[in-house]
Amino acid sequence: MLPLGFSWGAFFVYVIALIFVVLGGFIGLVQSHHPAFLVPILIGLFYFYLCWEAVVEDEDAPPAPPPSKNHG
Repeated sequence: MLPLGFSWGAFFVYVIALIFVVLGGFIGLVQSHHPAFLVPILIGLFYFYLCWEAVVEDEDAPPAPPPSKNHG
């Protein structure tokens, strides 16, 4: 399997798209006063949380345990 790398450009495009989804939901909610516009707001915030966890996950990981010495 090919190793996948991290791309800051793709990350920023994804975050900008999520901002548009959430802002569009807020604008629709304010203009129509219909609760159906809560769906894009909540979905956008949920995917932003997933995106955040994917990026920040490595910083909170505990350090690896020291290698054990097996003397046979």
